[in-house]
Amino acid sequence: MADILSNSVSGLLSVQRALATTGHNVSNANTEGYSRQTVSMTASQPEYMGNGYVGTGTKVDSITRSFDQFVESQFRDATSENSRLGFLQNFASQVTGVLGDTETGVSQASQAFFNAAGDVASNPTDITSRQAFLNEASALTDRLNRVDTQLAQLNASVGEQAGSISREINAFAGEVADLNEKISTAYARDPNTLPNDLLDRRDQLVRDIAERINVRVTEDGKGSINLAVGSGQSLVTGNVQTDLSATPVPSGVEIEIDGQSITRQVTGGDLGGIVEAQSSLITPLRNQLGRSAMVVAQEVNAIQTQGFDLEGNAGEPLFSLAMEGSVIGSPRNDGDGGATANVTDATLLKDERYIARYDGTDWVIRSEKDPSTTLAQVPGGGSTTAIPGLDVDFDGTPVSGDVLYIDGGVGAAGRISTRLSDPSDVAAAGSAVDGAGNLVTLGSRDNTNIQRITDLANQGVVGQSTSDYNGSPDADALDGQTIAGSLASAVGQAGSVARTAELQGASSQAALDNLQARKESVSGVNLDEEAAKLLQYQQQYQALARSISISGQLFQSVLNAVR
Repeated sequence: MADILSNSVSGLLSVQRALATTGHNVSNANTEGYSRQTVSMTASQPEYMGNGYVGTGTKVDSITRSFDQFVESQFRDATSENSRLGFLQNFASQVTGVLGDTETGVSQASQAFFNAAGDVASNPTDITSRQAFLNEASALTDRLNRVDTQLAQLNASVGEQAGSISREINAFAGEVADLNEKISTAYARDPNTLPNDLLDRRDQLVRDIAERINVRVTEDGKGSINLAVGSGQSLVTGNVQTDLSATPVPSGVEIEIDGQSITRQVTGGDLGGIVEAQSSLITPLRNQLGRSAMVVAQEVNAIQTQGFDLEGNAGEPLFSLAMEGSVIGSPRNDGDGGATANVTDATLLKDERYIARYDGTDWVIRSEKDPSTTLAQVPGGGSTTAIPGLDVDFDGTPVSGDVLYIDGGVGAAGRISTRLSDPSDVAAAGSAVDGAGNLVTLGSRDNTNIQRITDLANQGVVGQSTSDYNGSPDADALDGQTIAGSLASAVGQAGSVARTAELQGASSQAALDNLQARKESVSGVNLDEEAAKLLQYQQQYQALARSISISGQLFQSVLNAVR
């Protein structure tokens, strides 16, 4: 009915909703993920009164949230990338702290060892110099042991952290599935009127998931969203959630969903940072430190055993280290196939990880750095020398699809130790052949053998491309790194990753801040605007209340007139 009372009442009810919505905005001004809500009012259907249409008041057409899907999608992706870089930068900084600075690092420890060998060469009979040489050997092995142990502990700690993150992802995904059901029910009732607060909460949960892992979001057209990770594996489909797991394993961390490994496809969020930290920092560093330790043990021991000690006895090995590579089976292997990797020449070991995959007939071996090239195909139970510096023997009964990870040096730095403690056992003297054809010492004052250890410091023996450099007149045969250079390279690699992550992180943070500002400009609550609206609605409410009061007075006048 078109009259002043009904018109005023309709307006009063509409303004009440507008006031409630504005108060809701103000209450959630600091709520993370909240989008500003706006009341849209329209005029009610007018009535024809014979000589024209008369208005019948107003009604609330909708309460909508201010939201830009494109900005939200960009913001979600930027959050995932920024989280990955932030984790990587923080982790790389921890690694550089473990490796030490220019005064206490492993490279300096190796240089101090060779300098001590030079002191012995200057005075072969000096017991103090010999003892200092053994002390520096122990200091070098202790430093290598400690660094490898700490890197292994860091690796284990991020593996445990990955497990915790996966549980958080599952909790968030479960809530998204529950919200999908509620929102799709509301959508079925009225596609144009959806629960704004539930939509905000769902979007915030998706951002929380993206902060932990790269995720793809699609809408199903019925109010629900679907979340996918990896190469398309479903995390949430409608109201169904699939658990994701991140399990620490010797080869790193294994991320699985619905029985499928997605580790290589995880490139964003904290989990992406963890996977990258393990693949680009921990494993290569432990491999590089380990092969340097093996070269030290192999080369110094070879020189030691070719010389004679202070008492004229044949020299004994200075270092103790099992010359074995690391072979780790994937936790998803169905068979019991395995392998042993014996180091035949530590100077040939490369800074690479090798992957052997059983195809049902052969073990197919490829380098992780160059997966397109097959190094060897070895039948089950066979062996190969195709990996530089290693002799790999396969055993057990593998099943098609089984995978082995082969590293030449991982863990070796943690196993090296010093065998000798008596300074007179240092084989400083060289040897000669006597008249009977026997090797004899050149005398206690001779330094030719210890000088060979001193000279080793400047020889590029780590990462050789050929094993015939010993005694070769070709200087180019020494085409590797020096021992100190290899260790310094490991430290530099960690620093480079940290620096790169820092620079990229600064750029990523700037992009994220920009998107945050854009998002806030669209969805954020401006308290000044809301205060102005409150004042506007208050005045409108008072005017409508006055209209109702006037209508009552008019009605009372009519009643009085007919009494």
